[in-house]
Amino acid sequence: MYKEILLTSTDMYMNPNKPIIFKAEQLDWEKLEAVGIRRKELEKDGNLDLLLQGAETGVTTLNLKTPVFSLTMDATLKLEVEPNGRPVIGINGIRPTEE
Repeated sequence: MYKEILLTSTDMYMNPNKPIIFKAEQLDWEKLEAVGIRRKELEKDGNLDLLLQGAETGVTTLNLKTPVFSLTMDATLKLEVEPNGRPVIGINGIRPTEE
């Protein structure tokens, strides 16, 4: 069972008045798809707009895959800017509660 997350910040929901500060083209979708983060899924649930606004997404299930591991987890995503100015996706895992 997972912790209940209370979303009280207006940034957690798409705000049409909040400017888009990132462009989808700035992200390396080929590499993100290779590890299981899919643009179509982010678009479908409204999380892509949140990312591009610089906001944290709602909780989403990620299926991350690399040649050496496979990981399924619930998490929120947020774009972070590397020192070279390139945006990368930060992943904030949601801890399950103990029963």
